Amino acid sequence: MNVPEDQIDQILTKWLTNTANDDELEVLRNWASQSEENLELMETFQKVWKEKTAEPILVNVDERIHEIWERGMLEKPKKSQRWKLLAKYAAAIFIVISSSFWVYHSFQSDKTGQEDLLALAPSFVVRENKPGLKTKISLPDGSIAYLNSSSSLRYLSGFTGDERRVYLEGEAYFEVAKDVSKPFVVESATIETLALGTAFNVNAFNDGTEIRVSLVEGEVRVSHMENNGKSVTLNPGKEILVIPESDTFLESSFEVDEVIGWKAGNLVFRHAPIEEVSKKLERWYGVEIKIVGEVPSNWKVTTVYKNQTLENVLTDLQYSKKFAYEINDSNVTIKF
Repeated sequence: MNVPEDQIDQILTKWLTNTANDDELEVLRNWASQSEENLELMETFQKVWKEKTAEPILVNVDERIHEIWERGMLEKPKKSQRWKLLAKYAAAIFIVISSSFWVYHSFQSDKTGQEDLLALAPSFVVRENKPGLKTKISLPDGSIAYLNSSSSLRYLSGFTGDERRVYLEGEAYFEVAKDVSKPFVVESATIETLALGTAFNVNAFNDGTEIRVSLVEGEVRVSHMENNGKSVTLNPGKEILVIPESDTFLESSFEVDEVIGWKAGNLVFRHAPIEEVSKKLERWYGVEIKIVGEVPSNWKVTTVYKNQTLENVLTDLQYSKKFAYEINDSNVTIKF
């Protein structure tokens, strides 16, 4: 349901001041379910408003909106696109509220019908894998997500709204159920991957600095959320390496076993330097690895391990790559 922006501005204002009726709260509930951005706006306004109004006081609304805006910017400095939305709503709410100059407000009121944000907003389902754990997740629409270790997936319960959006940190392989009327979107940092019915892998392990989308079948469109003109459509067998900070998109071919071998329990290395090897081993086995000594500049690994223990992997690498190692519980030291 699309609601005019000015109507949302007014209802948000009434919600903050506990003057919204049941119909208006229902409109706000539907609006919040449409995207995480909408829900974050509600959470931030409520959080800061509550903190600044611990007891019933006479509120100078001009100052209050200014405080909300400043606190919001401090709390979410990296979400520039979303905070453009917050700026718009802060300004709009300022205009609506300040028209009455002063508002008497108390969150300790016993007013019947007051709703907590948790009851008002839709619920998110969060699936999170610890290091060494991989899971298969059945999504509400019949799609399947294979979630790698040290990764998390978040989505609205029941996929309410006009799209099927999931939020990924780490790596996952998706088999998407086709629904032309309701696109499937994977959001990772500032990159989103749009698909109607397809199978693809998203690797966003590197703290959002690099994101790799690899298409196995079907068709996907990879877009930079903060640059509306920047997008690439992939064909099967192609992948895109995205560097969000520099707005760089690099397209290439890929080997399926190399990219999604993890799903079948295969630990795959292709010309991998020691940094990549240690990071993969940490996520795969749930350990912390410390590198000691000088690593040769030409140190690279190309191999595949299937269902092997950490000790077996390190022992095998040790013979060809000339290093020593120690395993002490979940701490590993590799010495050159």
